Amino acid sequence: MTKYINTFILVMVSANLLTSQITFNKRFSPGFPAAILSNVIATDSCYFLTGTIADSMPPHRPGGLFLKTDLEGNPQIVKTIRSQTQSFQIWNPDFAILPDGTFAVAARKNDSISKATLVRFDQNGDTLLTHSFTSLHQPPFSTFIWPRAFTPHPDGGFVFASDIQGLPWGGYNHGDIWVVKMNSTGQIEWHNKLGNHWHERPLSLLIDEDNNIIVGGWKANISFVTSGYIYQNYIIKLDNNGTILSSYLSPVSSGLRRGAADMVLLDDGSLVIASGVGHEIAIPSVNGISFENYIFKLNPAHVIEWEITFPEPVRTGAAELNKIIAVSDGSGFVAAGKQGVLQPSLNALSVHGWIGKITPNGDSLWSRLYIGIDQLKNRHNIYGLKETPDGGFILCGDSQNSGTLAPGEIRQQAWLLKLDQYGCLVPGCHITTSAAEPAPERLRLALYPNPAAEYLNFYLRAPAGVGSELSFRIFDAGGRLLREFPHASPDATYVVSVWDWPAGMYVLQCVSGGQVLAVEQFMKQ
Repeated sequence: MTKYINTFILVMVSANLLTSQITFNKRFSPGFPAAILSNVIATDSCYFLTGTIADSMPPHRPGGLFLKTDLEGNPQIVKTIRSQTQSFQIWNPDFAILPDGTFAVAARKNDSISKATLVRFDQNGDTLLTHSFTSLHQPPFSTFIWPRAFTPHPDGGFVFASDIQGLPWGGYNHGDIWVVKMNSTGQIEWHNKLGNHWHERPLSLLIDEDNNIIVGGWKANISFVTSGYIYQNYIIKLDNNGTILSSYLSPVSSGLRRGAADMVLLDDGSLVIASGVGHEIAIPSVNGISFENYIFKLNPAHVIEWEITFPEPVRTGAAELNKIIAVSDGSGFVAAGKQGVLQPSLNALSVHGWIGKITPNGDSLWSRLYIGIDQLKNRHNIYGLKETPDGGFILCGDSQNSGTLAPGEIRQQAWLLKLDQYGCLVPGCHITTSAAEPAPERLRLALYPNPAAEYLNFYLRAPAGVGSELSFRIFDAGGRLLREFPHASPDATYVVSVWDWPAGMYVLQCVSGGQVLAVEQFMKQ
């Protein structure tokens, strides 16, 4: 009995310690039929974010979004960049705070031609300037350009790595990487096109202590084959004048690699890289590729020192890493993106936010799935990730509801997620049960917050090996079944929208074969 009491005390103390770190799950439009958050900056008093919105008025052109929230994720400032004649999108490029306290980000603008655009904001989200440039590889070739990576330069300028349409080659078109160095006034100082008749795409960008520019991306033969694919990690280092110093291509013999989606530069010059491991899937006419999340360390001699894959139980083709950061206490690296869950019994694929942490030597510490329960085929994507001053993590992306919408519900919402240092939305999610505990205590439901206002977040604390035969049910006080959905993963936190439910008492059950194994009550306020 003493053993069980001590275990209970340890769980309660650990959970209480974590409550000092704010966690929350927020989804909002804000006032538009579609909104996406792609980048975030964390300060000790607020969060600044950028993204893309779709206007509700014809011609429904996309616009840029600037958002400031308090530390609980409540919007304080919402500003947009919109035009009736141009579309404006802020996607992949990093959102940077400059030495003077203003912000810079790259955007894609399109009217009759595509343009890469530098955008500067002040602390209130007011646009200080926009400066655009087109691809210098003009017609008769192509005007397509998409800035996919961006960073300020130490000299006050800016560096863009864009995806541009390459020259026609044998009857097909392909993409190239175009690196542009801009000075502080927006003038192009130099540019360098990287690529051949294959398809190259930039995904990430770093500047080292010698002001060398490191571009990460992929190189693939997908432009001119329908099977026998080759996908390689492609990393190029250029000096401050744009001259190539070195390059790395993952060997074809290593298999399909999704590219350097994001990179962390270490003090010794090594890179820790978020990527993907691919598997070709035979499909009539054109084969497909399913990737799984993958992280590796590449030393300055271009030797892989370690690598780790996070396999999906069933390959869905939805897994993707978008960001990776080094944790400030030196305990390792945290990566974020998405992962799919295939539910054969429901004939449904859902896509969920994913976050994981590894040690400095590439060993897995934990991974978490965040599953939105609105419809069977929801899609939740994480694009931005930063460590917060309290040691936790702030993540942003979007939540898409592909099913039938309830009155007042938005199909695609901005998503903001604050987690603690263990990647927990529900405090204590990292604490596992012990096989020494009595059987009735091995399955426990942890809920947060309770009472709930907009979303109920919960996870199942269970011993290793608990299988997919489990499911969850939610009843109202009158015994009416409101939600029923399967248990997807032992690392899953479930996010259930309750914003349109009447205030009152509800019951959450974990069941297997009709038998109730765990039950908790919660209030909707």
